[in-house]
Amino acid sequence: MVRLVVICVVAFAVIGGLFAYREGKLPFLSADGPIIVQNDGSGSPAKGGGKGAASGPALPVIAERAVSTPNNTVVEAVGTGRSAIGVQLFPPVAGEVKDVLFHAGDEVKTGQVLLILDSAREKLARDLAAVQVRDAKQLLDRYEKARPRGAVSDSEVDEARTALAEARIRLDQAAVDLDDRTILAPFNGMVGIPAVEPGDRIEKTTVITTLDNIDSVLVDFEVSETRFRDVKLGQSVRVETWSLPGEKFDGVVDAIGSRVDPQSRTFSVRARIPNPEGRLRSGMSFAVYIDIAGNSYPAVPEISVLWGDSGTYVWRIEGEKAVRVPVRVVKRTAGRILLDGPVNDGDLIVVEGVQRLRPGRDVAATIRGDDQGIAQRSGSTDGGS
Repeated sequence: MVRLVVICVVAFAVIGGLFAYREGKLPFLSADGPIIVQNDGSGSPAKGGGKGAASGPALPVIAERAVSTPNNTVVEAVGTGRSAIGVQLFPPVAGEVKDVLFHAGDEVKTGQVLLILDSAREKLARDLAAVQVRDAKQLLDRYEKARPRGAVSDSEVDEARTALAEARIRLDQAAVDLDDRTILAPFNGMVGIPAVEPGDRIEKTTVITTLDNIDSVLVDFEVSETRFRDVKLGQSVRVETWSLPGEKFDGVVDAIGSRVDPQSRTFSVRARIPNPEGRLRSGMSFAVYIDIAGNSYPAVPEISVLWGDSGTYVWRIEGEKAVRVPVRVVKRTAGRILLDGPVNDGDLIVVEGVQRLRPGRDVAATIRGDDQGIAQRSGSTDGGS
């Protein structure tokens, strides 16, 4: 029974093969690919679909031109701002506060009086020193007039002259002590909240207030050592502060550290940000951006870049053919890819239809983004080629 079934199957196969041969559709396999045996009445089979077959109709694709794009890099960092000149004010001497002459946030000028200490004793000492100077001068004058008559010796005149000089020094010292009872603004700036009040007893270590010149703000931040050659003095920077969301401020690199920190592998950079309106304050945190110029590379849409066993490649249209071009991805940015390879500015790169392409295939390319909107076509679209 089994033998009968096998005989039937073989018979059906032979009959089917003869029928296919008569219809000219019997496929055979060879090293060159499938062979279509066609019965053309002469009994000689003909090959089709192998290497010598026609390439078929031109394949419609969409292409764009590669655009040379600089490989600019933005270095981002977080920094802390401080005033271009900022100090804490301390009294030069201890004493009792007599008067505070400023309020928080006041804009003060160089030499403006900020605070006065009680100075009654210092005034008395100054007045006493002034009297001593006057007496010493009168004595010296008398000795100089009497010396020609021999009434006083030269040594006595010299002693009187020395006494006058010492009296004048004591007067100058008394004046300095009196001046120390008045605290002045050392430079133009904005004062902070007063830390003392009238009647307070303060020492040399007592902070009176802060004073900041905020005509410009210095922002200190760290940059990776890999960018040491890229950051230059005078280079433009942009900063943003979370205190003023949505606002950007421009500045320049003002100083660069001379060494790399061996633990963090970073180096210090300081940027100077003009602050004419005084909106930036010392102590604010900043996001810092530095644009680093790089080499230019051809940029193409992301979807045009393919990955194969031999690496990354794109399809370039040369004349009427699609050519596979190996490339290296340099950078992805804003939906485009910067490439390193034999691709030039203006080359036509296939964007859509890449999956059906084969080397040397005729294409009918619609160029996207061209001003003329010209469609490049090659070969016949009705099957000829």
